[in-house]
Amino acid sequence: MTPTPPDPNNERYTRQTRTRAIGPEGQAKLAKSHALIVGVGALGCVSADLLTRAGVGQLTIIDRDLVERTNLHRQPLFIDQDALDRTPKAIAAKARLNQANPDVTIHAHIADFTPANAEDLIEHTWDLPNVIIDGTDNFETRYLINDCAVKLGIPYIYGGAIASAGSVAAFLPGDGPCLRCLHPDPPAPGSQPTCETAGVVNAVSSLVASAQAAEAMKILLGQADKVLRSMLHFDLWEATRTRLDLTNAQDPSCVCCAQKRFEFLDSTTSEPQALCGRNAVQIAPGTTTAIDLARVASTMGNPSGAQIKAYMVRAPVDHGGQTLELTCFADGRAIVEGTCDPALARAVYARYIGS
Repeated sequence: MTPTPPDPNNERYTRQTRTRAIGPEGQAKLAKSHALIVGVGALGCVSADLLTRAGVGQLTIIDRDLVERTNLHRQPLFIDQDALDRTPKAIAAKARLNQANPDVTIHAHIADFTPANAEDLIEHTWDLPNVIIDGTDNFETRYLINDCAVKLGIPYIYGGAIASAGSVAAFLPGDGPCLRCLHPDPPAPGSQPTCETAGVVNAVSSLVASAQAAEAMKILLGQADKVLRSMLHFDLWEATRTRLDLTNAQDPSCVCCAQKRFEFLDSTTSEPQALCGRNAVQIAPGTTTAIDLARVASTMGNPSGAQIKAYMVRAPVDHGGQTLELTCFADGRAIVEGTCDPALARAVYARYIGS
């Protein structure tokens, strides 16, 4: 059953339709459009809220995690009760978005976006989305989104925020570079800071997500000539801003957009595996890369009882009030003990190891 799009003549949009950028015709286009957001964290919450209030006809949100109190300072779709109840983010977000604009159809998935289900989540449930927005916090999923975007020909809006810095870029398949043109390979696991280790200023994530929503709206309105053709990077605390021109950044030998090899989408090595009878899940990165175990130990806070050796580090970690044991090996592989839930294990891995 096709959802009924929002009425573009609804008075809630009057201040928006008066702008030259949108107008009544643009509002009608938004009402017939579909945006997909992978990850409803700091970035996904803000972009989802803005697009819903703007009257985008359909919004699909995908998230694997539960709300916890550490989310609340920067993820405005959630409230304290969501954290107390450990509500799935996708469900809590859908409830708030429906309250913000009941005319928009919200599709919510409590799911881990993986090579095994990515195309199904994008293609086979509702109309193909017109844009994919990155609300994730790990590089493995970003490269997977990039593969899907190139393969399916869907524009991809990248965003990232850490500490007081943020980045935004728009990738249009067939018209400029893809993410792998700029960064052929993701950084090694454990080599990059995460929100857990470096923190994040809430204004930064809100600014990044607002820019993502604006780029998405340009695409949904058919205004490709207005789309950002650079990688925008800024630091709010230092009051600095740089732009990397992407006009000629497409790599003619790019593994993804030139050779059409979708290594992250076709990967079978990074799937979490429940270890039978052990109440544990094993996580393996897409590639085997040596990591700094001392740094991993520091992200865990060097808790008492930690075991640090040349080939592994093991320590109890907290995730949403639940105590688990994380063992990380020098090749990037990890075992999360205390759960059989692959999605929870992936969330722990991303939080403490970073990819």
